[in-house]
Amino acid sequence: MTLAQRLLFAIAAVTIATAALAGFAVREAWRRTEEARFEQEFSDAKRLLARELAAEPARMSALLEPVCAHDPIVDSALVGLRAGDLDERRLSIGLRVPELGRALELDELLLVTSRGEVLGALGERPGAARQRELVERIARGGRAAVRDAPPLAFEFVCRRVDGASWVGLYAARRLAPLLARVGEAYDFELTHGPPSKSSRVLSEVLELSELQGVTISASRPRLKLVAALQTLDVKLFVIGAAALAGASVFAFLLARGLARPIVEMSRQAREVVSGEPKPVAPGGGKELVEFAASFNQAIADLTQLRKRLAVTERIAARREIARRVAHEIKNPLAPIRAAIETLRRLRARGDAAFDDYFDEATRTVLDEVLRISNIVSEFTRFARLPPPQPSATDLAEVARAVVALHAGHGTCLALVGAARAELVADRDQLVQVLTNLVQNALDAVKATPDPKVVVEVAVAGDKVRLAVRDNGPGVSPEVARRLFEPYLTTKPEGTGLGLAIVERIVVEHGGEIALERAPEGGAAFVVTLPVTGPTLLPEQSAPASEPDGMGV
Repeated sequence: MTLAQRLLFAIAAVTIATAALAGFAVREAWRRTEEARFEQEFSDAKRLLARELAAEPARMSALLEPVCAHDPIVDSALVGLRAGDLDERRLSIGLRVPELGRALELDELLLVTSRGEVLGALGERPGAARQRELVERIARGGRAAVRDAPPLAFEFVCRRVDGASWVGLYAARRLAPLLARVGEAYDFELTHGPPSKSSRVLSEVLELSELQGVTISASRPRLKLVAALQTLDVKLFVIGAAALAGASVFAFLLARGLARPIVEMSRQAREVVSGEPKPVAPGGGKELVEFAASFNQAIADLTQLRKRLAVTERIAARREIARRVAHEIKNPLAPIRAAIETLRRLRARGDAAFDDYFDEATRTVLDEVLRISNIVSEFTRFARLPPPQPSATDLAEVARAVVALHAGHGTCLALVGAARAELVADRDQLVQVLTNLVQNALDAVKATPDPKVVVEVAVAGDKVRLAVRDNGPGVSPEVARRLFEPYLTTKPEGTGLGLAIVERIVVEHGGEIALERAPEGGAAFVVTLPVTGPTLLPEQSAPASEPDGMGV
């Protein structure tokens, strides 16, 4: 995504967010105004509804108590219950009860005897469990109450007692018509249950003592508010679109000015990638200057890393060669030794004609076998050198220990430089590096009249420098070009692996080793290591060598 696009999106987001916040504020103002008006109307409606509900129990009592006391239907049922001819009266009573309920404008009316029989009913006849509840409710009596089971209704009971027998009435007038009538008068809807959660409806719970815990919700559509907000949304959209168009033009012009130095730096960066690494010239603001400096530093670090990777690849190739050569050389050692030992056993049994010849031959072959085994062991040690196990180490202390170990052999061996040089490294491998370099220097000055070897330790910023100098004959240019190759040695008894091991350890620690000319005219090996520890990835373990059957 280009800079112009980023600026465009950013400014568009700010503009849209501003318009959204303004719209939300206006919406909140409208909502609060409408809700305040609704609450006032709702308060008036609650007072009216409370009066209606408060008067309903008294109206039902005044309506039904005379029926229980004097109505012929109740008289007939009580007479039939007392005389035992209730079955003959059941049909006429059953027909007259619904008529009576409708005349009294009731929704439910039941005529029940003390034996639990329903003689007549307006509405649905109850089941057995409900009949038992009604008998208990009528026997218990009491004032009119709200039934919380749907459909909601005011219920009233009364009875006429004759000795141990009685006949009672259960009447119910549902709340739905009353709620519908009040809601229609005030332009809202009254329903049983929790309020609506729709954003297009204003809703609230009615809390009236007359309802006895029954939840009634009042709701009203917010059509006027929604229409006003839609008009406001259109205006906000037009204003936002105009602001967005102006911001886009401004962002485009601003992006062009900011992009020029970035495009130029990008061109220079492509030249660096495709050609020789060279620093890019910074331009533009402070941030771009800092970016150019970081980029140049990264190019320098990558150049050094490329060199180290090249050395690491060479070392990996040598290791593979060493593994294969070691395997091929060690395989014939066992049969050679077995053959020679067999000849020696034949000689031991008394074959005098070949004693001197075979004895001399077997000793020579065994000496050569021992020499090959030593070379293979040295090369195998190089190939199996473990990766560094870095920890906090003082290089100056390591140098003092190695110098003290090799001092006192007729050669002036001195340690100079920093008293402390702390870094993160594998202490054992540093000892191995320093021991190899010091031993090579001591060997180089054996024929010098005034032999001298100097070990120097120095700290330079985030690097630690170790130098081993001697005043010997130095290294010839031909040898210097191949100095770190395995098996390259100028010593009659050397294996040529010491400096190869040293180079590998130094490279795996993220450092460098170089051969320089010493001030005294001899050789100087200079090792530079990072204070923070190895920078390359740890090397994977080498595959195990195949068994050679020698057991040595």
